[in-house]
Amino acid sequence: MPFSMTFILTHRCNFQCEYCNVPAKAGDEMSEAEFCAAIDELAQAGMSRASFSGGEALLRRDAVPIIAHAKSRGLFTSLNSNAWLLERRLPELQGVLDMLVVSLDGPETVHDLVRRQAGSYARVVKVLEQARALGIPTATITVLSEANLHVIGDVLQLAETHGFWAYFQPAYENCFSTDDGLDPSMTPRIYGDLAARLRVEKIAGRPVGASTGYLDRLAQGPHFGDCARCHAGHFFGTVMPDGEVVPCHLRSAESPRLNGREVGFAEAFARMVVPQSGPGCAISPYQESDLIFGLDVRAVRDALTRMRGVVRRSA
Repeated sequence: MPFSMTFILTHRCNFQCEYCNVPAKAGDEMSEAEFCAAIDELAQAGMSRASFSGGEALLRRDAVPIIAHAKSRGLFTSLNSNAWLLERRLPELQGVLDMLVVSLDGPETVHDLVRRQAGSYARVVKVLEQARALGIPTATITVLSEANLHVIGDVLQLAETHGFWAYFQPAYENCFSTDDGLDPSMTPRIYGDLAARLRVEKIAGRPVGASTGYLDRLAQGPHFGDCARCHAGHFFGTVMPDGEVVPCHLRSAESPRLNGREVGFAEAFARMVVPQSGPGCAISPYQESDLIFGLDVRAVRDALTRMRGVVRRSA
């Protein structure tokens, strides 16, 4: 049953970040009506949470109406964005969006360098402030390599100041396949040290979004479990921009892939071929979902806390 689904509205993006090859896959996209029909069908089949992402989802002018449609079905809604286009759209999302997740690569000099766009960090901070003022719970995701491990403290300080949850995850060489592996500079010792650092910060009460279950898996890097035992494709999955239904974007290059526009979205989910092997992934949202559906008490508890949007803010 598809309890939680991620809808990739587009692979297009207004940035060309050094660790991301998603924009290179831009192509066919479903219409607003088709996305709304997919939401209706999957909601009827049991979906209770709908996440929206890209690329940059807000490059679609109909992104907010699609999210609003999901909310009208009583679903918990979340949006991943780089924040560049968010400032003028946020008021439309008040009462529609349950969680906003923004990409954050570190302090201003690091973030703007990675994004290759001056002023992008300032927009992130402004959007985080505005979202909190509107009552929209917020979180950030920071993609890590050996080169920017030093940003963890800066991001957590910003999280305390502005009241958001901070997630960290390692970078993949290819956003659509695990075959190319992770950033080769990240050694097993680095993963172990990273997990230990985040665990210490979490115990100290700092706004680390990751559950301790995720940190346990992160410490095993560069192997993070087993795809064959993942709940992706069983209880959660992903709808690609063209309507294909896959367990997760990291396994989206594999075949066969069914398209919901051709067979129906609930049917495509039910008939999905799930991975029978693989090293697991380090993608924080997927790992947290897997832990939750595996009834990991720590992950469930932390998810409920995040949904309440409670973050201790520094003075």
